[in-house]
Amino acid sequence: MGCSEQKSEPLPDLPPIEIPADVFGFYSGRLPCDNCNQRVVNMDLFNDGKVMVVESIMKDSVNVDVDTLRGTFVYADSIVKVSLSDNSVRWEFKRDKVGNLAFMKLGDVYHDADGMKAVLIRFYKKIKR
Repeated sequence: MGCSEQKSEPLPDLPPIEIPADVFGFYSGRLPCDNCNQRVVNMDLFNDGKVMVVESIMKDSVNVDVDTLRGTFVYADSIVKVSLSDNSVRWEFKRDKVGNLAFMKLGDVYHDADGMKAVLIRFYKKIKR
């Protein structure tokens, strides 16, 4: 009875989540690959929320496929969520205390059969003067 007359008030504007400046930058490392021998990823996180990934996939000792993927990322609670190629590729990474990104699978940090994490290491580029 009373629900039909209930008026909803507009939600308050929430402040935007600020991404720490030290999240932006260049990362490189290897990610797991089910259908290949090796997957090397170079990833740039830009301060406008965009990301560019150059992915090299080695299927055998001779054939290497190189792809450039573009998309966006968000950062919250030490998690970097990357969306590439119109949401067809989605990755999540947990940021560690030194700034590297550990690949996550199904909400947990990924470990291979040997117990090793797949980590993208943050590289600091020297600014040319």
